[in-house]
Amino acid sequence: MKPSPPPSSSSPAPSAPADVCLLVEGGYPYLLGGVSSWVDSFIRNLPHRSFHVVAFTISAQPRTRRFELPENVIALTDVVIDACPPGAMPIFGSGRRIEALVADLRVLVTEGTGRAWTRFARKIETSGLAQRALLDSRPAWVAFQRLYDEVIPGAPLVDVFWTWRFLARSMLAIATAPIPPARTYHAISTGYPGLFGARAKALTGNPFLITEHGIYTNERRIELSVADWIYESSAAGYDVGSDVAELRKLWLSAFNAMARISYDCADLITTQFRANQDYQMQDGAEPAKLRAIPNGIELAQFSTIARSREPRRPRVLLVGRLVPIKDIRTFIQAMALLRRAVPDLDAMVVGPDDEDPAYAAECRHLVQQLGLQDTVRFLGRVADVRAHFGCVDVLALTSISEAQPLALLEAGAAGVPAVTTDVGSCREILEGPPGTGLDGAGGFVVGACDPQATADALARLLVDPALRQRMGDALRERIHAVFDQRRVIAMYDDVYASLSRRSSTA
Repeated sequence: MKPSPPPSSSSPAPSAPADVCLLVEGGYPYLLGGVSSWVDSFIRNLPHRSFHVVAFTISAQPRTRRFELPENVIALTDVVIDACPPGAMPIFGSGRRIEALVADLRVLVTEGTGRAWTRFARKIETSGLAQRALLDSRPAWVAFQRLYDEVIPGAPLVDVFWTWRFLARSMLAIATAPIPPARTYHAISTGYPGLFGARAKALTGNPFLITEHGIYTNERRIELSVADWIYESSAAGYDVGSDVAELRKLWLSAFNAMARISYDCADLITTQFRANQDYQMQDGAEPAKLRAIPNGIELAQFSTIARSREPRRPRVLLVGRLVPIKDIRTFIQAMALLRRAVPDLDAMVVGPDDEDPAYAAECRHLVQQLGLQDTVRFLGRVADVRAHFGCVDVLALTSISEAQPLALLEAGAAGVPAVTTDVGSCREILEGPPGTGLDGAGGFVVGACDPQATADALARLLVDPALRQRMGDALRERIHAVFDQRRVIAMYDDVYASLSRRSSTA
């Protein structure tokens, strides 16, 4: 089997510490999408601060830049999570030491605390041990057998071995990757960026900040629930609370452990809206560390978009990647139902289709199955989605998980009402704070995976121009009042300044 490439630096190391080391998993600058766009805009709107971006990837991910790095990015470093240095060769008599370190890894993967991760990071820093000793040696195999017998007996040994190997190796990759010098470490999720930030905090003493868009553990839970590559025996039945330790639970426990470690070590934890903080506290975050900072958009780019007066068909727009978490299939099914009330419907899907080609192909096939070739159009990636906001009637969002969707903010700023699923902050954006009432709503919120409810809500807006105008105006007013990017950037700038002062007086 061809070995994975080692972690690599994408650009020369800077001569001076960055103001901020920004830690991003699976996206910027190699993939387009909501969080990547947020990162790029965020950096550009803080031109007086220098950034060192650390991108967490896997060896199979193409690393072709989709974004031109802003001038204030002084370096870009890749950390490949499925590869780690070989480390020193184990020597005779080191078996107990290796078994102890593997036991530490087991605790980190299955339980995880900031204190345990800090101790482990410091041990690895001084030991020089890595894959050869902790994954490939005979003592490591003995330690793995003990883990199998105690944690997940009965599951296929080979599957457990490769699961453990990936999780342990990814922990080692984070524990051995060089830490760029920076005044503040800022992770844009828990998971691997959070682990790295926690280690940087432990070894440098500099402040560590987490910003979560979606809650990492929730998103991984959704992915694991539909993963067809994970073995499940029949021992657990259908009881999600079963004590039988299956591979899904091992994966999920690892992601939960990463969240606990990240939260334990962070100085401050931000998210876009307060409902997310309930999930963060369930995952172990201390309430005193939590702060809500919304997304922001450049309002001037959207407030001048004029509504097209040219005759056209009633039009619905969905902006999103063709991936399962966006549930494009439900959108397509809803369009088939909506066409009964609006026969000349025109439905557009704008977003890249190369992240999950198999799912994108399923969506196109479903359009053909339902006879929607003249109704649903896939426009792919577009240069500027703003060009569409002036000539659509309603924005639709059918995602099963979101945080604070930029597409909803941008369309709303242009006066386009929306129908969304009840995920993330969508209800708060459309309806305002509790008690606002339907008169101030900017659209309708429906349950996830419900094509009929989605179609019914869209029909109400499409057949009633007065309602559509009223809701579009209400949403535009709310977006302009709350989500001004200048205000949001100032809040983050204040956070950086506060953390810097806290560090200098520590």
